[in-house]
Amino acid sequence: MKNVLVTGGSGAIGSAICKKLASMGYFVGVHYNSNREKAENLAKEIGGIAVGFDLKNAEQVKNGVLTFAKKAGGISVLVNNAGIAQKIKALLDVSEEEFDGVFSTNVKGVFLTCREVIPYMLENGGNIVNISSMWGLVGASCESVYSATKGAINSFTKALAKEYASANIKVNAVAAGFIDTPMNANLSEEDRAICLDDIPLGRFGTVEDVAKAVAFLCDENSFITGEILNLSGGEVIV
Repeated sequence: MKNVLVTGGSGAIGSAICKKLASMGYFVGVHYNSNREKAENLAKEIGGIAVGFDLKNAEQVKNGVLTFAKKAGGISVLVNNAGIAQKIKALLDVSEEEFDGVFSTNVKGVFLTCREVIPYMLENGGNIVNISSMWGLVGASCESVYSATKGAINSFTKALAKEYASANIKVNAVAAGFIDTPMNANLSEEDRAICLDDIPLGRFGTVEDVAKAVAFLCDENSFITGEILNLSGGEVIV
């Protein structure tokens, strides 16, 4: 049976990914850190299970991955979706605590989950998809720390793809652009118009756009690894 662990599965993008993969026959582990009720409701809806652990805590990650693997009979796909953004501000206004918080979740969390999941894939292969950002490709003014974490994920993705290709473990990333989620609901209409004007395709991305990209890399991918899939509607072309 195909199975997948989706970190940050109870969020807007994570939920869409979970639903899409469940519709394709995957048994889904809906990871959460604090929003247990939402994760459990989603898991019930799609026939999966909710799995709670703190991505920044190595022991919790180890135990959480083990719990899911036992119930799922292994792990064939990992989607590292969980992440946090920094408040938009100049570098000189970013505190050390803010820096540590963003890096611990966005980078250390991916490192820890990959380290625990890869052993389950060594025998039969698997897929790892990391959710990155277009700002990891080009950087964003006043989001330097966030950009740095996503740049790190892009490099980590490429390195890991080389490291485990011989075990048929494919590692790719989705560099998402402006995705219309509740996280962006606080933007004014004027700010949204400015953002929209920067997107050649003329619309914001949707959570379903991200889910479809992840599904392609998980299910249709046979000869793609180390790729950073640019999902920005043309806003960033490199």
